[in-house]
Amino acid sequence: MIRSDFARKMMSNSVAQGLNFGSRWLLNLALARHFLEVEFGVFSFVYMLANLFFPAIAFGANFYLIHQAATFRQVGDLISSITISLLMFTLFSLLLLGYAVWDQQALDYQLYLLSLAIGLVWALHQALFCYLKGAQQFAIEVKSQLLGGCLMLMLVVAVWFGTIDETATVLWCILLLSLAPLVVGVRAVWPELQLQNLQLAKLWRDLWQKSVWRARLSYAWHDVFAIYLTNIPFIFLAIFSSLTALGQFRKAFILFMPVTLLPVVFSQVLLSKLSNKVLLADKVVLFRRSFLLTFPLLSLPYVLLLVLYPWLYPWLLNEQLTPESELVTMLVVITLWLTLLKTYFEVWITAVGRTDLRAANVTVVAILSSLAYIWLNSELDPAAAAWIFVLSNLAAVVLLQLICGWSYRQLKAKAVQQP
Repeated sequence: MIRSDFARKMMSNSVAQGLNFGSRWLLNLALARHFLEVEFGVFSFVYMLANLFFPAIAFGANFYLIHQAATFRQVGDLISSITISLLMFTLFSLLLLGYAVWDQQALDYQLYLLSLAIGLVWALHQALFCYLKGAQQFAIEVKSQLLGGCLMLMLVVAVWFGTIDETATVLWCILLLSLAPLVVGVRAVWPELQLQNLQLAKLWRDLWQKSVWRARLSYAWHDVFAIYLTNIPFIFLAIFSSLTALGQFRKAFILFMPVTLLPVVFSQVLLSKLSNKVLLADKVVLFRRSFLLTFPLLSLPYVLLLVLYPWLYPWLLNEQLTPESELVTMLVVITLWLTLLKTYFEVWITAVGRTDLRAANVTVVAILSSLAYIWLNSELDPAAAAWIFVLSNLAAVVLLQLICGWSYRQLKAKAVQQP
């Protein structure tokens, strides 16, 4: 019964994430195919901002609310999280207003505000459904994502047939369509809100306790930093190059977005199995067997992409593959494959309880790659950004291998010393 229940919830969570991911991928593909390069560059920049604002506004709601709801099941935690998100949204709105007044040459303030509003809606959506997941209610998110996916497909059709061709219009549609899944979450928690005798004054006092913010800060820092690592090339291309170059670079990632789910799919299962092993020798045997069996199999899609991308690129994106875009696309595929390889060692280092070393590795790589982008400055272009991205991921893999070897020797020596 427990295994059946776990499998059912795991499937519900996977389906929900797949629906969300698939609808966004199709929208990005339609925009990359039908927008002009400059317009798609503008959209890529604003959409990147929304992805950066989202974890900052959520402020660690993801794992924090799941843990809290599973442990205490107090709807006041959800109310506090929503309040924090609204406060963060207000703060960023004021900061953006000040920036728009200071920099008259920047994009229209409406686009900045739309990216911020989309980030807020995503943050509220995450808070609601993370609370429900902590309460063991996984199926509700599937319904919300199914509704949101169907609505997003309507937007994809509108973009595909040229009905919508402006960034602001697309962003307004994303914002309005994202409200529908949010309503599903609100309806799910509404009876609990009505039955709960909330003391708003107490909730407001508890919100400003240092312990609450200190606990949330660690979660928020992790989420923001993870998003930053994913968007490093886009950030520095927008700063030092042009929005057109940003759009060109992002097209290669959109083309291969579905394959990025592979590391997520296997890593959670492998981590749970490794963590369940008590003896270090058993962990080593399981890791080695899993690596030798699954890594060649999971590498096949990347090999196929390296062979097929000269045909996929013009077919899916409706434009010719230039020598520069061919180089960028090839390097992106290699980078994604390195990410797959890196995930194995991240799972290992996590399973042996050394997540601090994993965080240190990511931090060092992020700082070094950021310095490389800054050093190139005005000479940065999509090809240079792709080279830095692939080399930084290669460095992360090599460093992780060294860290894993060192931690294994330390753990083995410790096991020998113990009676």
